[in-house]
Amino acid sequence: MHKSAFLIGLGALALALGVTDLTSAQAATWHAGTPKVMRHTWFYNGKGDNKAYITYTKTKSTGNLFGLDATTDRYYRLPGYGLKKLKYQSLGHHVYQLSGIQYSPAGQTVQFDGQRMTYKVKVTAKQLHFYKGYHNYIRQVKFTTTKTPAALK
Repeated sequence: MHKSAFLIGLGALALALGVTDLTSAQAATWHAGTPKVMRHTWFYNGKGDNKAYITYTKTKSTGNLFGLDATTDRYYRLPGYGLKKLKYQSLGHHVYQLSGIQYSPAGQTVQFDGQRMTYKVKVTAKQLHFYKGYHNYIRQVKFTTTKTPAALK
């Protein structure tokens, strides 16, 4: 009698551990695209002319610095570069690892063009925190902007 109760308990424990492992395995898998919580334009409101943006869509990221239009004293987005064919992995606690192929704006080449790049980011309702020394980006721009001049598009 005790032996069968032990085996049933052992079976229940194995089943519970199996479910836990399956959940961990699902979280560790790579998913196509970007997490929905990241799909937005985020801004770095640095001091002086050190201002930047990054936009996440379903499949890619695009970002760059802002240029300053001296005649209007407003900032405009410089042509963006980033990662395409993005995929992500949830690491828990709103931390994601993203990976994609780097691309350049038309007519330009960035240093790692065509290479797969991977990085880790933590997402909160108001902020993106990039690991490895990048600045934190927020959802609101805190400086005046204007449209990008047609000559730069």
